[in-house]
Amino acid sequence: MRLKVCSVDEMRRIDEEAAKRFGISHELLMEDAGTAIFSLILKEIGLGKRFCVVAGTGNNGGDALVAARRLYAAGASVRIYIVGSPDSFTDLTRRNYELAKSMGIPIQFIQSDEDVKRFSEEAKECDVLVVGIIGVGLRGEVTGVRRSVIEAINRLGKTVVSVDIPSGINGNNGLVGGVAVKSTYTVTFGLPKYGNILYPGYYYCGKLYVSFLSYPPQLLSSDDIRVELNYPVPPPERVRWGHKGTFGKFLAVAGARYYYGAPYYVAYSFLKAGGGYSRLATPKSVAPFIASRNSEIVFIPLEETDEGTLALRNLETILRLVDEYEIDIVAIGPGTSTNPETQELMRRLAEAINKPIIIDGDGITAIAKEPDVLKKRKAPTVLTPHPGEFTRLTGLSIKQVQEDPIGILRKTCIELNSYIVLKGAHTLIGRPDGYIYINMTGNPGMAKAGMGDVLTGTIAAMYGIGYRDIGEATRIGVLVHGLAGDLAAKDLGEDGATPDDVIQYLPKALRILREEPQKIIEEYFPKTI
Repeated sequence: MRLKVCSVDEMRRIDEEAAKRFGISHELLMEDAGTAIFSLILKEIGLGKRFCVVAGTGNNGGDALVAARRLYAAGASVRIYIVGSPDSFTDLTRRNYELAKSMGIPIQFIQSDEDVKRFSEEAKECDVLVVGIIGVGLRGEVTGVRRSVIEAINRLGKTVVSVDIPSGINGNNGLVGGVAVKSTYTVTFGLPKYGNILYPGYYYCGKLYVSFLSYPPQLLSSDDIRVELNYPVPPPERVRWGHKGTFGKFLAVAGARYYYGAPYYVAYSFLKAGGGYSRLATPKSVAPFIASRNSEIVFIPLEETDEGTLALRNLETILRLVDEYEIDIVAIGPGTSTNPETQELMRRLAEAINKPIIIDGDGITAIAKEPDVLKKRKAPTVLTPHPGEFTRLTGLSIKQVQEDPIGILRKTCIELNSYIVLKGAHTLIGRPDGYIYINMTGNPGMAKAGMGDVLTGTIAAMYGIGYRDIGEATRIGVLVHGLAGDLAAKDLGEDGATPDDVIQYLPKALRILREEPQKIIEEYFPKTI
């Protein structure tokens, strides 16, 4: 089963549907949730520890109290701390509080700074903290006693198991509400919420598990939920009688004076990721420098402006080459500069090329000035912006995008009739119909100039080697690129891994995808419990 990812409102709708259509009560789901936490502890930690269960007064706290009961019943040492007033209990949480109290589990309330100090001292004696202070219903910043307790938990440096989502993380975007619990493990319920998967929320989760509880599978796999994790799909067989044209004919329109890396990376990564024939259309003064680094690329030197950028008069030449060479896919924009004449060439090419195109870098800057160009295209379009470039496309600030990345990406993909790869930690891949994938591969060492150019060439290669749905080629290209970066970082370290290194690991990444896709799932995707 491919694991979908949902918003907070979607999870609430699943709760209501489970109750109305299937008679699955909230009380049963709370019992399931606490039992899932208990099961995680049995699997990862064991019962021979001293447990402090820190619960809020909402239903997230109720889940934690069920876990406390299960631990206590199994013979573990358990103390409960409840953050807030008993007057604030939800009905289900009050019920579980009364059950825990009647069983004789020690319970204290934390309602003041003095209570926080006492908790900080007493909790030093525990080994494991089970934390369910604030669930996915977080609104705004964490303040007051709840903030002080979270800060105290983080200072303790203990093993922490979070209930559904780390307290303090926004369930819809993964942002920290001023402070959040740094968890060792998190068990999320039903489906992962956006905040469990998007950074920085994913970082605060620690090792993430998913428990489906008693939700009917048809609710969790509903077509109405239009976000899922980017699962690996092995590439088509590389036919033994194929030739270079069999595995894709690629044209990159890239480069400018003093921009030698981008055209080199985009054209060469296509070959290293399995593509067959890579042509590079670049200013004639640039070609010799790149050719000195790589002899596998076929160069097409073009006329240039006084600034050494691609001249507008190359338009017909490029369009003719696309037809004459029967090019399968074209990339435009890497390292082409913001020269006004060259920017106009990028827009004209985007409008006129009748093949799938990938627009990256300076090409996105050009398109951002006239995005309607994309709406006229019949062939598929892929845009690969980093957050700054994405703000140019949308007219929104980075802060606005961070607050609703899924919603804004979906809206933009639909409006521009394009596949959009919003690059970052856990890159998002959106389709023109608004469906979104969240990629799980990659690492901070890939935050370097030139990595996006390698990604562009890798996406083109996936299309060339046989992923004939451009959307699938795009998302698998993102997965492979991130995996190659992880392989490079593992051997070389994140700090020093360069685009050249990632290119060299593309073949190994493809081999793993082809031969051991399950290994990728086991390493990168949340476990179920």
